[in-house]
Amino acid sequence: MLPDHLLTAATLAALVWSLGATSTVLYRPRQSKAGDWLYALVSLSMLCGVLALDAWVSLGRNSFFYIMRVFASGDLHHLCAAAFGASIGALPVIWRWMINHREHPLILRLLQFAGLSCVLATFFFLALLAAQDQIKPYVQRRGLGSIVANPAGFATPSGFQLDQYHDCGFFPVQIAVGPQGDLFASGYWGAAFQDGVVAKISRDATNLPAEMIIARNLGRPHGIAFHDGQLYVSRCGQYVTAESGALHGVPTGAVTQLRDLDGDGMMDYFSDILADLPGAQGPDPLHQNNGITFAPNGDLFVTVGAHSDRAPATSPLEGTIVRLRSGTDKPEVFARGLRNPFDIVVGPQGELFATDNDASRRHNGDELNHIREDGHYGHPYADGSKSHPDGTISPLAVMQSGTFEGLAYTESTKLPEAYRNCLYVVSYGNGEIIRVRLQKQGDTYQATTDVFARIPNALDIAIDDNGVFYISCFEDKKIYRLHYRGGDS
Repeated sequence: MLPDHLLTAATLAALVWSLGATSTVLYRPRQSKAGDWLYALVSLSMLCGVLALDAWVSLGRNSFFYIMRVFASGDLHHLCAAAFGASIGALPVIWRWMINHREHPLILRLLQFAGLSCVLATFFFLALLAAQDQIKPYVQRRGLGSIVANPAGFATPSGFQLDQYHDCGFFPVQIAVGPQGDLFASGYWGAAFQDGVVAKISRDATNLPAEMIIARNLGRPHGIAFHDGQLYVSRCGQYVTAESGALHGVPTGAVTQLRDLDGDGMMDYFSDILADLPGAQGPDPLHQNNGITFAPNGDLFVTVGAHSDRAPATSPLEGTIVRLRSGTDKPEVFARGLRNPFDIVVGPQGELFATDNDASRRHNGDELNHIREDGHYGHPYADGSKSHPDGTISPLAVMQSGTFEGLAYTESTKLPEAYRNCLYVVSYGNGEIIRVRLQKQGDTYQATTDVFARIPNALDIAIDDNGVFYISCFEDKKIYRLHYRGGDS
């Protein structure tokens, strides 16, 4: 059983146990003994402990909403883990009710039958978890073969087909298509997400996607890109020193080249081509260097988050787009005034576009920006739909019901004309994939947006030369494939 399945099982076990234990007290409060109250208190403490552990391991995840998504998703792995946990949680409740109803033979018999059923169910769902990979092909979730529009679930445009491409063994953050058409993903794994990994997902001998972890211990790897056949990853750590009586965050951000020297498929050579980026520092330690892309001339561009929510930057590289010119080792600020730009791509005419997150609690909306050299994009003075001061650049598009994260651009002639030469933005939270059509307007663009598809928990997107879309889902640990099959468009 994987760690996230264990958390699902533990959450359900603690929830069922606490509800059942509390019900024994509420059923007859005047007749309840001290042992009943203590039993209910212990069960509630256990539930609080599991929820706290889940929030710590999963970076503040709301366990109740997560469990609701588990039931809505129809995922066999998590449903089995949830049923396994519920069966375990029911056993101590039944035992307590048996103690309290020893004088009622009929009720006692029914409780004994319920207890035996829970024991059998525990072994049954444990066996299902052990054999889930063998069983899964025969119980595919209904709807993946013929997706229909559903405001709470999946939706795809007419003529496209959506497939669940791969179940990841880690939490995918960003994805990229390699030179040979294989998919690569950066992601988190391990306790509290401390083991940053890069995985290669390619077809095996049976033509099914197979996952190979090609690099580990990368800290927090986010952006991933290829240039001249070589793999590059944007990564960082979090480290604080104490100097002159104060705590100081150490710049740990870097862009690293990964190479396989002996040809065994595993990366065994690592070289930082860009280092000393601010990395992950407080007061908002989730912001760091994120997406990366290479311009046609070989220049590298990196998005760097600001460490403060609504205050001016304290480091010259915070809240910027950093450029490393080809053949040099000195970074320069290409654009500034961004809060937490997550992804960046080269779009039409070789120009840059990036997503950016708005300030917490202000909720003016996340931004899609046309990135221009020496441009200032408003942070911390304005973001999203708020009127930007003179001298700053307003966004092309604003999203207020989700969070703009992953970004991709395609010119693939394998797609219908309506879907070519468009940006595609992932809105994390509501799962919307936004199509952005651009029309040149002076030195910038006018953007027209509409919802292209909907995939719950989507975070990042990549598009190959054949116009095939790959969408990663962080919390679900899944990658979906969306491709055009012909018909209406």
